[in-house]
Amino acid sequence: MDALHPFWSSPEVLHAAATARYGWLARAVRRARRLTPAQVAGHCHLSLSTLSRMETGQRKLIDVHYLRTLSEVLEIPPHLFGLAPAFTGAAQMREDGTPVNVGTAIPGGQDGDEAMRRRQVLAGLVGVTIAGVLPGTARASTGEESLEALLLAKSQCPAVPVPLVSLSQALAEAQRKFEACEYAHLSRVLPQLIATAHASKDASVGQMRERMSAALSRAYLLGSELAVKQHRDCVARVAADRSHSAAESSGDPLVIAASSRAIAIGMRRHALSAPEKIDRDAGLNGAITMLTRTALDLGADQGSPPGRQLASYGSLLCTASYSAAQNGNSAQAVALIEEAEDAARRLKATGSGMGNAQFNATTVAVYRIGVHTTLGDTARALTYFDSVDPRRLPSAERRARAFVDGARAWKDHGDVEQATDALTRARDCAPQELGRPSVQRLIAAMVDSPGRTPAALFALARRT
Repeated sequence: MDALHPFWSSPEVLHAAATARYGWLARAVRRARRLTPAQVAGHCHLSLSTLSRMETGQRKLIDVHYLRTLSEVLEIPPHLFGLAPAFTGAAQMREDGTPVNVGTAIPGGQDGDEAMRRRQVLAGLVGVTIAGVLPGTARASTGEESLEALLLAKSQCPAVPVPLVSLSQALAEAQRKFEACEYAHLSRVLPQLIATAHASKDASVGQMRERMSAALSRAYLLGSELAVKQHRDCVARVAADRSHSAAESSGDPLVIAASSRAIAIGMRRHALSAPEKIDRDAGLNGAITMLTRTALDLGADQGSPPGRQLASYGSLLCTASYSAAQNGNSAQAVALIEEAEDAARRLKATGSGMGNAQFNATTVAVYRIGVHTTLGDTARALTYFDSVDPRRLPSAERRARAFVDGARAWKDHGDVEQATDALTRARDCAPQELGRPSVQRLIAAMVDSPGRTPAALFALARRT
């Protein structure tokens, strides 16, 4: 049960926090974590009888020392024990991830801890009301609703700050869902994750705030990538811009590079939809310039840079190459992808990168499929498709993308049978990938192609 689990925002937990039933809350969390009273008592340096009296309410749990100890041992968010003012969005955090005591004296002789508990009572009551009536935050029944929700997450999703390690774990799990092409699930959980990242950043100071900003950037980056998958270009561009703003606050060049790549992808997609050629060319050239300059700023074009830096450099060049191909500039596209191949050869690890920009020699070959198909050289594209070993691709999402790109190459090459086989293999890797609008359009175009239509293609069309 991590720090983002719905348990923490359930009405029972919020009501217990609001009414200062901290003993009941400690027992509920202990049981949820499947810990024995003896285990908790030992870690808290309490006798079993004392812990039992606290949990049953026979001894009121009001001592700040015990509240803090139980909060740490049971990993209970501090605001639920009145140790942080939740109504401000959360407690501030030190650079080691521990909460900062921000309580101050109030009239009437009450000290800071008592003041925070009283404020938590009010905040908890408000939290119960918000959780019960806020539209769209809990349901998010469709991907489209959820994608809108991620842009409103900060203001509309109740959230409390969590330690950086908890936020990082949640982000890693969300990234795994993306890589497994579990887009429907990700679209439901991502708004809450973004809201939690905002609360955690706003509650932090110093270097910890910079690290939380990097985490927030990653959360929005994932939202942008998800929106691209769903062809929600406006959402993707806004999320990419927010990712870049948070990345700038973090000062981390790799985070900045990843968000810059997302912005450039948004620029490219917007340019391709422009009705005028001059706007289309300007948008594509702007995206290519942004990608190449960001790549050069990493300083990985020579020497022996760290693996992640080199992987980011190569990923930016792959995206720039594909953008150049879509702009019809064959020489530029080939030069950029060849530089990316060189980066892959220099990369000692088998795969590295941030977010969806995972990078190795095989992922470059997958980009080659798309680049050469776009340039009209399907024979060369299929040569690269045949060279790809799916086992060397880092995720189901990357494997499905390779097969979809191969299907496009085969379709443009005039072989619908082979294209259908490639799409079937994509479906076997990641069924939700075939539900993407671009893949649906590809299937429809294949069905309408002259000649015999494979039965398997009709089956794919029905499934989407």
